[in-house]
Amino acid sequence: MFSIKKTVFVSFVYVFTLMAGQSHAGNFGVGVHGGYGIITYEEEASALGIDAESESTMNTVLFGISGEYSFRKLKNFFTAIVTDWTVGTEDRETWTFNDVQARSGDIDMSGQFYDLRFGYKNSHERIYYRMHISGGWDGLTFKRKVLVWRGIPISGNSTEEISLWRVGAGTGMGYKLGNWALDGRIAYSYHIKGRVDNSALSDVTFKTSGTCLDGGVGAAAQIADSTGFYFGISYSLFRLDESDIENSRGRPVIYPASRTQIVVGVFNLTHWF
Repeated sequence: MFSIKKTVFVSFVYVFTLMAGQSHAGNFGVGVHGGYGIITYEEEASALGIDAESESTMNTVLFGISGEYSFRKLKNFFTAIVTDWTVGTEDRETWTFNDVQARSGDIDMSGQFYDLRFGYKNSHERIYYRMHISGGWDGLTFKRKVLVWRGIPISGNSTEEISLWRVGAGTGMGYKLGNWALDGRIAYSYHIKGRVDNSALSDVTFKTSGTCLDGGVGAAAQIADSTGFYFGISYSLFRLDESDIENSRGRPVIYPASRTQIVVGVFNLTHWF
């Protein structure tokens, strides 16, 4: 299913290249960013008559690139591309059914996020601000293995892939203190279409939708004439809805409601051309 990610990525690179080709001095910026933090992942379902909950926490590495183009004739308007990739370390996931722990297993997660934005930015004395609308695609992959059911090892591995299309809006603001600035941002997105494929239930495709809240706070500095540096804390919260009940090989199955939180300490280096 994630062959779609190649199409999305190529499309973003194509737009990125067009932006670079149309740029003039000082109105096209390229950034690289990275960070380290934690992912917490939870699932919850009750539609099948059993209260089922899972939770896991894993360390994660985040990295990505971004590009921003400011229009010359409409100098306060911009378009931007932001990409993120996350790779989580393996951790243990535990499941409880009606408040009794019954299943556990190893889990690892990876994610990829692509965002295309169009917005307006301006400044007044020491304050600068921006706002944007956006659209994009998110992909999450969960791999599970070494399963244990009520203390007994069971065979079987699974790979779960989640594809999400979204639209949203966001804003940011900063306050300059000499060469430094305090900087904050927040954005909200709605996943208008979601698809979940699980290798353990290959005859079923689940549909879901949900929301994403993304924000950050930190400090920025101008370290050269055309280069800026930022460091801070980034927070993302994904909430996906429980799917309808499907039938897999004669038994009812469901994609549970899920909650993914990503908290990362990040840095960003941007150069303007």
